[in-house]
Amino acid sequence: MKEYREDERFGYFLKEHRIKYAITLEQLSEGLCSASELARIEVGTRAAGKALQDRLLQRLGISPDVYECLLFQEDYIPWKKRQQLLYLTARGSREKAYRLLEEYREQYEVKAEKDVDRRLERQFCLSMEAQLLQSGDVTEVPDGIWQQEKRQQEKAGDLFREALELTVNSPSEGIRGRVCSVQELNLLLEWIYHERPQNWEEYYREILYQIGDSRFDAVSRAKIYPKVVYYLCRDGLALRNWRLGEKADGLVLCEEAMDRLREAGRLYYLWEILGMSEELAREIAAGQRAAGAPGKAEEAEKKIQRWREQAEALEAVHGEFGVPVEARDFCWLYVEKEVYCINDVVRIRREMLGITRKQLCDDGILCSEKTLRRLEDGGKKIQKGILRELLGRLRLSTESCRTELVTSDPEAVELMRKAWNQVDNWESEEADFLLGQLRERISLEIPSNRQAWLRCQAVNEIHKGSITEEQCVEKVREALECTVPWEAAMKPGERYLTNEELSCILSMTCRKKGMGGEKKRQIAALEEQYSVCEREKLIFCFINMYEIVMGGVASELGNMGEYDRSDAISRTIIRECLYQRRTFGVHREIYNITWNSEQQQEEGIPIRQQRNSEKDLIHCIIFSEFGMEEHDVEFYRRKLQFRKE
Repeated sequence: MKEYREDERFGYFLKEHRIKYAITLEQLSEGLCSASELARIEVGTRAAGKALQDRLLQRLGISPDVYECLLFQEDYIPWKKRQQLLYLTARGSREKAYRLLEEYREQYEVKAEKDVDRRLERQFCLSMEAQLLQSGDVTEVPDGIWQQEKRQQEKAGDLFREALELTVNSPSEGIRGRVCSVQELNLLLEWIYHERPQNWEEYYREILYQIGDSRFDAVSRAKIYPKVVYYLCRDGLALRNWRLGEKADGLVLCEEAMDRLREAGRLYYLWEILGMSEELAREIAAGQRAAGAPGKAEEAEKKIQRWREQAEALEAVHGEFGVPVEARDFCWLYVEKEVYCINDVVRIRREMLGITRKQLCDDGILCSEKTLRRLEDGGKKIQKGILRELLGRLRLSTESCRTELVTSDPEAVELMRKAWNQVDNWESEEADFLLGQLRERISLEIPSNRQAWLRCQAVNEIHKGSITEEQCVEKVREALECTVPWEAAMKPGERYLTNEELSCILSMTCRKKGMGGEKKRQIAALEEQYSVCEREKLIFCFINMYEIVMGGVASELGNMGEYDRSDAISRTIIRECLYQRRTFGVHREIYNITWNSEQQQEEGIPIRQQRNSEKDLIHCIIFSEFGMEEHDVEFYRRKLQFRKE
């Protein structure tokens, strides 16, 4: 099994996907770099900045959400500012967001036409400006509110077009035969809406056709498909006065959009799609009754009732946690998750492992202590070869952009994802089969690969009943110690743990019996991992793992009788998941809050807010159905039936 350097591995991964979907170098590179430059990226002789790497992956339909990225401080600081801007925009802090945008964009005003990373940053700034312009409250002016709003919309349309043309040449010619990312498709969608070209409906359908391409993963597809369907149906009803047949076609698209969201466990534009589906179905049902087809009308009316129940659940949960139910922005398209500062990681990990600078530098053979000190203090970048060696000595993957597996094989990454899906659904035989296939495709000599494989196998074994809880804890500890000693991971103070290491500790914590000091120590270690991102309001950038890890912490705290702490964590998770339009953390944490409330009642502890357990369980069922989490759906249904009896 051939091993690749990081640049080679990324390039090989890129090339494999490009060839798999019959995409040419020219198609993938258009508007970003030359075909020859992309060819050099693929063979690892030319490095690509993070912005270009992400856009190439996005054009191939791969969501970078699953990666952990390490950036040097000089790149990490701009990343943090981008995320702060997204946070302020999504939460309606328009004036603060404008000020931060003006400060941020200054560095990208020049040389954007020659440097692709600068061009992509400028595209981001323009899209944010247009988004903020759209979200502004229209105030009374001498020539009237309508004229002011019209001017704002026209300016937003100009900004969307300018942003789009930075990477997509001549968008008015359409995108047939082109390869676009979801960000570029979103800009095209907004340009169509604002400029309203004569063939606007054809443009919408071109976007839908491209999103339907098999190259897009479930999350990438969910990020844009429902929005396009909603825009198409809304404008079709308003501008073309659709007839019954067209409304029926629109309803089919709405149901397809809901399927796309369920596949990804996301809620993007779901509330709008549910409302549009109800409107279309109601008119179709009336037409069917008039045509003498009452059976078909009743079938449509049953769907309407179900959609209304789902919309009401969305409204109720969003309302309780203070998050707008309607989609007011598209910030989720630009959130860059799981990003860490290399300088901090090296320092923190070295101190965790009890390694001196002299030892890490190998007495100056690898690099000087002065170089290492400058790195840890936030100094300039160091050579990639030295960085890879440092990370390896710190028992970390030597890649600065990585998934849980170190592999250039995209099929192996997909096998790992499928294996975990089967484990989560307690489909143990299927999981065993997939783990066997995976073992043949990855090197278990690489510590992080062995760690991920062992943990998945251990959890699957406990689901099969072939090992005890205590044996599972021991197997997961073995997996953890592939990369970090147990005591180092538990040592108080600053710590850097990878997502897989955190998952190991969480598995051990949740399966460890008793409520003694050891379990409390494990909980403290997990909480401390996210203390900085909580203070800096960056939870949404780590929500993939935060909802799992801190959800487990909330559950354990509830078991220990610390109900207020447990509830506070659950509420944070729900709020952040709703802003990021995720389903998993919502229903799990609603159930946790409900369980805590019932326990407090049984123990005679005063409750701040009385809850309706049956309504909470109905919401849990609906949200778990949104994410196709059948195991959870059945669990909540059993609980609801028990309460009704």
